[in-house]
Amino acid sequence: MSPVTPSGINWHPFNITEYRLKTSLTSAEQAALASSHSRSGMLRVKPAPDLIRPLIDIASGSGCSSKITGLVISRLLREMHEAGMPCWCWPRERWQTLCREVREGRPLMAAFAWHLADLHDPLSLPDIRKPALYASAIFGQTFYYQELQRLTNTLTSLGYAPASQKNHISGILATLMIVNRDPRLEAFTPELLWQVQSGMDAGTSRYVGRVSHGLAALGIISAPMRMRNYTKWNEKPVQGIDPAWVHWCRRWRETSVLRPRSRESLYSFVLRCGLWLAGAHPEVREPKDWSIEICASFIAAVGRMNVDDLQLGTERGTRKSVRSGEPMMPHSRANFIYSLRRFMIDYENWGWGRLRFSPARHLSTPDTPLFRRGVNPRVIDDPVWLKLIWASLNLSQGDLLTEIHYPLAMLQAMAVIWTHAGLRKSELLRLTTGCIAAQADDIVKEDGSIIPAGTLCWLNIPAGKTSKAFVKPVAAVVKKYVDIWLDERPSEQAMLTDERTGEKVRLLFQYRGKPAGSAILNRTVIPMLCARAGVPLEDSGGMITSHRGRASAVTALASVPQGMSLYELMQWTGHATPQATMHYLRIRPTQLAASFVRADRVAHMISVLIDHDPAAASLTGPATYYDLGDSYCTNPFWSSCRHRMACIGCDFNLLKQSARGLVLESKASARRYLEEVPLTPDERAIVEQDAEKIEQALQKLPLKPEV
Repeated sequence: MSPVTPSGINWHPFNITEYRLKTSLTSAEQAALASSHSRSGMLRVKPAPDLIRPLIDIASGSGCSSKITGLVISRLLREMHEAGMPCWCWPRERWQTLCREVREGRPLMAAFAWHLADLHDPLSLPDIRKPALYASAIFGQTFYYQELQRLTNTLTSLGYAPASQKNHISGILATLMIVNRDPRLEAFTPELLWQVQSGMDAGTSRYVGRVSHGLAALGIISAPMRMRNYTKWNEKPVQGIDPAWVHWCRRWRETSVLRPRSRESLYSFVLRCGLWLAGAHPEVREPKDWSIEICASFIAAVGRMNVDDLQLGTERGTRKSVRSGEPMMPHSRANFIYSLRRFMIDYENWGWGRLRFSPARHLSTPDTPLFRRGVNPRVIDDPVWLKLIWASLNLSQGDLLTEIHYPLAMLQAMAVIWTHAGLRKSELLRLTTGCIAAQADDIVKEDGSIIPAGTLCWLNIPAGKTSKAFVKPVAAVVKKYVDIWLDERPSEQAMLTDERTGEKVRLLFQYRGKPAGSAILNRTVIPMLCARAGVPLEDSGGMITSHRGRASAVTALASVPQGMSLYELMQWTGHATPQATMHYLRIRPTQLAASFVRADRVAHMISVLIDHDPAAASLTGPATYYDLGDSYCTNPFWSSCRHRMACIGCDFNLLKQSARGLVLESKASARRYLEEVPLTPDERAIVEQDAEKIEQALQKLPLKPEV
């Protein structure tokens, strides 16, 4: 039975056994081939003679004109006359010579060689600039264009511009068909795509990746293939490193379940440890050879290390860093030690050997400025952040900074989520199409007030590096712009694999069958918002980045009156510990200044007991008693007294434990007030009943006023 494509088009390979082919020419055929006139007559005979019937059938589906068909078959008949045998008996070398010599009708000649001599390498012929002509001649023009139409229609539904698809894809599709020796899209495999892509120049090979997006949308392959920028992880050079150490490093990389980028980063650090071992401790070849002394020596070496001191492949002229020779940053030093510690822990946990030290203890990161990895999100300046929020809600088509761009609805939904949801960049890009839900019911708060339905919406956050998947409330405007994008988002895109969870998902920010690039926020969305808001790309904290926006959103929620508590912010941000959330909380300078003024004023306050009983009043007014801790001062001018706080033995001093003091505290007419008095540190300690300070004050000042 013939293979059938989903579009209902039958295709089957050319079967030469269906013809009555002979290995030699009959006398009648030899006579017919003797002259050009008789050879031309053979082409007009109906039905076609057995000698040329296979050629006529191949040519009839090739799409070649009758003129080209006549020229090529006449050439073959002449060659058969000279060779004295049918063309299907020729050696492959003769076919190769014919394909190279013929110029007009070469695709058809290549099709004859393909079917009659199994010559399956037409792409090696000279001046092959239009593979589509060869694929049409070999597999049939009708079938080729129908498969091309299937693919281009799918790509158009993914968001690619329809006008350019056939020009960009036709040659790639033809090449894939020829290399695969099967023109059906269902027969294409990822291995075929990699094979074709590796043999093309960079300008053309990226279209193979586009084909993979179409195949994934059709369900032919499981996921699109990322073929732009790189094909695979490059193997790192290991010159100067002991082979035994390299063996363990590679074994760890093959066993680790970390994400590819993290795995390669740690692998690079551990390999560079091998460079240090080769120079400082060549006797150490394997993890089990390490000792406590070597761990201490390594940490000390990292503390003195400069950029590019341990660079892989230096003898190959590897490109140097712009900071080459300068002291290494604390973050890099800490990563060096963390990578080795993780490697050693896994080595022992996986049963590969026993260590002579404790990795967690003897390879711990020192708590010094040289190694301290501080988190500094650098909150965006308030005026700039407020303008960016406004810009995210007021984008227009004219705000796009380039003609080659994602749809405006997609960029605006991304911008609104960035300014309103406080997400990490990776969390934002991994949101799925079903991530947003409206607040359907009223919410009754603890004080009995009601949050009406529709005030906010629920955003489902995928599992991240510090938390499981969770749901957070965000402003209702987020759902508004997400819904606008969902209405425009191409719906026929294939499900992609979430590289963190391994699940098949439909990403919210997926376009043309592939996810948005990791740099889209910092390189496209934020510059667009800054241009719309009329603010520069930098503020007092430096470049405006996606993670600074997350810190700004969290800080805003914590800084407003009756803001969210630390625990609530921890849940809203998806942090595993309150300490992680604390890194993101930055008290605004204005708020800190106001708090300082209040605290500074209170720091200069002293408690005053005022007796409103008319019987206790004096010529200066109601009786006043300054609370000095264990006693009261009855001097109404105590705040200006030069012997203030040296009151023991003074005539104005009234002990609290005395009979008069106890009566005073029990009087209903006495009221306590605070009076602002500039107190010295010693005076404040005395008020706070610091006995030691009282003794020191007594030694400094006389007990009685000087005469």
